[in-house]
Amino acid sequence: MKKSAKAFSLLEMIFAIVIIGIIASVALPKLFNTKNNALVATLKQDIVTVTSAVQSAYLLNNSLEKISDAVVVNGSIWQIEDQKITYNDKENECVTIELKEKTLEVNINEDVSTICKKLFDTGIVDVSYELN
Repeated sequence: MKKSAKAFSLLEMIFAIVIIGIIASVALPKLFNTKNNALVATLKQDIVTVTSAVQSAYLLNNSLEKISDAVVVNGSIWQIEDQKITYNDKENECVTIELKEKTLEVNINEDVSTICKKLFDTGIVDVSYELN
């Protein structure tokens, strides 16, 4: 009597690889999309936080020389200057929040990347706030 080998046949192996490939082709784009959605949510919350903090600081002091005096944001995501906070995506300015005399201007360039387009689609648009 002959012993039978306990192993997968070549056909079973190919079938398993095809199924794994199909699952991966569906799951991986969703995984990457989730990461982008998380970044968009973080950026949106940061924009709201910066605008409300700057408005509050201006209301309390009747002036504001630097944005960094009113708010602290994640330096790994945002570039902070005296009068301007910028989010760059792919070396281009995606979101800028700029303090000008008595206004705070939020500008978004939705043509820069997917992240910027998603921000625009969630309702973040160019807006100017009077700081009186």
